[in-house]
Amino acid sequence: MKLNNQIIYQIYPKSFKDTNGDGIGDLPGIISQLDTLSHLGIDYLWLSPIMRSPQRDNGYDIADYYHIDPMFGSDEDYFRLIQEANKRGIKIMMDLVLNHVSTEHEWFKRACEGDPYYQDFFIWRKRPNELKSLFGGSAWEYVPQLDMYYFHNFDVHQADLNYANEHVRQEIYRMINYWIKQGVEGFRLDVIDLIGKDVDTGELSCTPKFYEYLQELHENTFQNHYLTVGECWEATPQQAMKICNGKGLTQVFHFNHLTLTHHGSKWNQKKLELHKLASILETWQNEYQGIEAIVMNNHDLPRLLSLWLDDQKYRKESAMLLAMLFGMLRGNLYIYQGEEYGMTSAHFTRIDQYRDIETINYYHEQLKQGVCESDILEVLAKISRDNGRVPMQFMNTLGHGFTSTTPWISFIQGGEDIYPDQTDCQVIYQMYQKIIQYRKDFEQELEHPIHFHVQDDILSFTRGTYHGVFNFSDHVYPLPEVGEVIFHNYLDTAKYLRAYEAYIYQK
Repeated sequence: MKLNNQIIYQIYPKSFKDTNGDGIGDLPGIISQLDTLSHLGIDYLWLSPIMRSPQRDNGYDIADYYHIDPMFGSDEDYFRLIQEANKRGIKIMMDLVLNHVSTEHEWFKRACEGDPYYQDFFIWRKRPNELKSLFGGSAWEYVPQLDMYYFHNFDVHQADLNYANEHVRQEIYRMINYWIKQGVEGFRLDVIDLIGKDVDTGELSCTPKFYEYLQELHENTFQNHYLTVGECWEATPQQAMKICNGKGLTQVFHFNHLTLTHHGSKWNQKKLELHKLASILETWQNEYQGIEAIVMNNHDLPRLLSLWLDDQKYRKESAMLLAMLFGMLRGNLYIYQGEEYGMTSAHFTRIDQYRDIETINYYHEQLKQGVCESDILEVLAKISRDNGRVPMQFMNTLGHGFTSTTPWISFIQGGEDIYPDQTDCQVIYQMYQKIIQYRKDFEQELEHPIHFHVQDDILSFTRGTYHGVFNFSDHVYPLPEVGEVIFHNYLDTAKYLRAYEAYIYQK
């Protein structure tokens, strides 16, 4: 099976398309759009978690690994999705949360009832240490009937699994092999780098035990027959090579380039520094010999279009600039739903518009610390995970073609003109189509080393005979001599480089 230079389209099912009128996207809605997705040129369809869950963290708190959550449809709907996608040459990638389960999972319930077999499925201590949850507060929660604390690196309702227990690992392998038998051909592994954690030393990510468990997982399940990608937020090229060495995963998600505007933490934002972006892209493209995962957006991030560029006056040009830049990088290209139409961040202005637990926790913590509400909301508008979770908009109607009722989360505030038939959206979509086809027709051209150069607001590159120039500002700059134009994000040409203008050309 070919695992390189693939196009993977990510769907956040809850926000894709609702067919039963409950305001929540579902599997039949995804099936109804397969022809459009096939026309775009994708190879894989990755769905964020759809297994049974109390939805404390939008499905990343799984209560049953073997069944589809009824809010999305039935098990039979999922099997039909696999079949219908396969008919169109599209493979299905499943999102698996292996680091933790919901506290409503049968394993955890049995553990809290005092069953020693299932207690050893989790990480317990008589006294908590200083480790903090990534969602705020202590990473330890007290269970009175056991007089012990369990570890949760994320929400209190997401109990971390104990991978030192072989029975846990065997249960995970059995579950993955079940889905392989159902026709799943790819897996995205959520925060996989945490499964070898040592809570006593505080060493949580990419520990020696992690690599040991990963190799065992590989040998007992997908081996090298299926596309696998692990979420490793701060992986280096060296760590990625160790993870993707033929005995682990196909590739990893790294987000080094997507955290460049973080100032200490993601809640403090700063201006994008182009020279740092250039350095990261060049290092990964030239030094990493594996299959890089090329990603701009996902369900945990604000839209890059809104964070880095101009999502209002120059939305079309900015969206196409990003498509052109990332589309010329070697590896597997990941497209997040709506990206191909130039969807922006949510631009919410009230806390009651948000649904993300991390966002809501942060809001209340900051209020307690005396931070002005307007300042908090300004931060959330930039960086909240809900920015990537607003519903798809298929038409300019009351429910935007997503639903016939009130959606589970609001649409983009002020984004009424973002839908497929809108002229600018069509132009962005066509650019994505062309780039995808170009990657398939001229794959060998992406194998050349790439070299970036930055001057003022201009990022440029050379890759073999290909050149790119990108204006990351609304200022006007001199235009270098351009050869045969391959891609351009304006309909006409000028003698200078205009606001957010970009060229890819050959000479």
